Amino acid sequence: MSIRLSRVQAALLAEAVACSRYRSRSAYLRAVATGRDRRAPILAKAGILFFWSRAHFGETIGPEEQENLGRLGRFLFGIGDVGEMLALIWRHLRAARLAASGRLGGAESLPPVPKRVQQRAGSGLSTEVSIRACRERKRLIRENAAYSAYSGMSGFVRHLALGWDRNREILARCAAIAEWMKGCLEGQVDLEGQVGPEDWKRLDGETHRRFGVYLSGPGASGRVDVEGALRRGARHLLGAAPETFASRVPAEL
Repeated sequence: MSIRLSRVQAALLAEAVACSRYRSRSAYLRAVATGRDRRAPILAKAGILFFWSRAHFGETIGPEEQENLGRLGRFLFGIGDVGEMLALIWRHLRAARLAASGRLGGAESLPPVPKRVQQRAGSGLSTEVSIRACRERKRLIRENAAYSAYSGMSGFVRHLALGWDRNREILARCAAIAEWMKGCLEGQVDLEGQVGPEDWKRLDGETHRRFGVYLSGPGASGRVDVEGALRRGARHLLGAAPETFASRVPAEL
């Protein structure tokens, strides 16, 4: 069984594999196409931003909490640097948005991949990927594709593998959180490396402006969703309720 990819899709897939527990693209694709692993794509792991934001919303965030996020990044991505993790998530979020609008061109249309991930992923990857699967798994993949909204198996597998099947509004909300966190890390907030109540209010205001949802409490207009917006985002992308996900994180983290 084989699928065809564009050059940029091949690069994105290689990055997802490099940040996963799978040793080959074939093993990775078998797991996502059969539905055995919904948390493998970079965009699925991006749910950690919802999870972390929900856990710390409104608190003053200093180096200790940022290190905690870095440890979660090592657990999910194999990346301990929060800036690199955000850069990788931002790259895949933008790819998903461009793909949805039909404007995903070459790699130059995307933010650069972090160097350590690029080294792991390699370069010059083939745009045709063979999937080695037993007869029963092939049957399951074909059956899944047939009952999906995709016109063919190749498109079905590509979208699952890259996480492009995720809800677009939740991905947009994730991008808003990533952009906010990126600004904090780059020193755009003048709080000596900390995130304080005013910065959370800024995120709250941006979330309401773009999505009509308040995170922390009611305002003059709009819906109030203190818990739900962040909880639903984490659940959708991580593939589990926040409490279930937390129970799977090693105790030392």
